Formats: sequence, structure tokens, C-alpha cells
Amino acid sequence: MPRDDARKAPGLATVDLFGLDFVSDASIDDVADALVADDRATAGWSCVATPNVDHIVRYRRHPPDREVAESASVVLPDGMPIVWTSRLVGRPIRRRLAGSDLFTALWRRIVAEQVPATVVAASQDVADRLLAEDPAVGIVVPPMFDLDRPDQVAPVVDDLVATCAGNGSRFLLICISADKSHHLAARLHERWGDAPGTPHVLLLGGSADLYLGLKPRAPEWMQRTGLEWLHRLAQEPRRLFRRYLVDDVTFLGDVGREWRRTRRSGPGDDR
Repeated sequence: MPRDDARKAPGLATVDLFGLDFVSDASIDDVADALVADDRATAGWSCVATPNVDHIVRYRRHPPDREVAESASVVLPDGMPIVWTSRLVGRPIRRRLAGSDLFTALWRRIVAEQVPATVVAASQDVADRLLAEDPAVGIVVPPMFDLDRPDQVAPVVDDLVATCAGNGSRFLLICISADKSHHLAARLHERWGDAPGTPHVLLLGGSADLYLGLKPRAPEWMQRTGLEWLHRLAQEPRRLFRRYLVDDVTFLGDVGREWRRTRRSGPGDDR
């Protein structure tokens, strides 16, 4: 999917980093305001991606996931290493913008203003707790499905399309694993195309679990110093050891390639 500036959320300045248009000078509230103000009745496909180091590494190895991020209307720098890289190469991003913070800001507005929305929840517990806060929200708790099995993916996509249409969702918050989130977004883009009236599709990972306190979030100082990964590793060492201490080390190569690309093209590419 080619990058299309016409899809970008208005009023949000961006910089080109790792080939993606990261929001460069805004707060989480600014992003939430821009999304809420966007008229879904006349606008087409809109996706919000929240890449961190894991995503940048994955995008290099899984081009279909990268295409989803490239098609996004809003790309948030959800990781201090991305912010530090931007400053190193002379395309500074002002601050980290975490997907979990966007979920909180947007969800509170959805509840307070009764904005039609659908959430893809990782568990029935998450679904029940969100429904307790907003009984009108559409909830989909997908069964386990194999990304390589179209016959398993298609019913999930059908359920999402029907739920969003049923309550006129302006937002579809996908709060499951990154690989499944990106895959569902790609299938939804195929289904909806650029037709007007479709919801913003937000890829927010485990943000609902963090918002509800089902998973502990790293202390503020660890988030600020880029050590949130260490907190997560301590919580789930067996699952995350290889990702953080083997796979994500290759991010240093991505930083080197970005530095060389900037030297060739020049540091300034604000949009």
C-alpha cells in the first residue's frame, strides 16, 4: 500500500523516520482531539499505528505489517529509542506518544460523550470490565485463530464489520497482539477499501489491559528512560527473553541504516 498524504490526520506535524510518518510535535490529547474531530461520514480508510522497537524490527521481517503502518493516518512514536533515534539523525520528535496513553485519553472521551465504538478485547474479563464502563460499546472477543488460516480469520473480520455497522462505530480499538492486530487491519482495509463512513482503526496492543490494571505498567521513570522493556521482561521472562535480548538487538542496525539514509537525503523532512 503506498503512502498517501491525503489520509494523514489534519493538524499533526510529522517527520519521516524509518520510512514512516511519525507524529513529531503533539501531545496525546492533541492526537485524540484530531481523531475525534475527523468526520468519519466523509472520510475513508484511517488507521492509527503505534510502533515501538519491536514493531520496527518486525516491519523489516514482515513486509505486510509494514504496509499497514505505511497506510496509517497517524503513526505514534511508542518508544523512547525511536525518539532518541530521531534526535540522532536530526529529525527530532518532541516526545514519546504511547498507544496505552492514547487508549486512556480516547476511551474516556468515548465513555463521557457516548461516541459509538467497538473494542477487540483479548479476553472476556477485559470485555466485561469495559462494558461496565460503557454498556453501549461494541465488543468482540475473537477466538484463537491462525493467521495462515483464511477460514479462521474471515469469521473474525465478518464479526468486526457487522459489529461496527451495527452501532455505527467511529472507532475500532484493536487491543490484541501486534501480529494479529496488523493482520486484521490489512483484511479490514481490503474489505472496506477507501469508502467513507468506516471507523478509525487503532492498533493498541495490550493497552486495554494496562488501562484496567490487569497488567502492571512500568514506573514513570522507567518509561522516561526507555527501560519499560526491562519491566516487561521481569513480568514475563520466558515469553519475552528472545524478543528483547535477541531479536530487538538488531534495531541497532536499523538505527545505523537510518543515520546513513539521513546523511544522503538531509535531516529535514517535516510534514
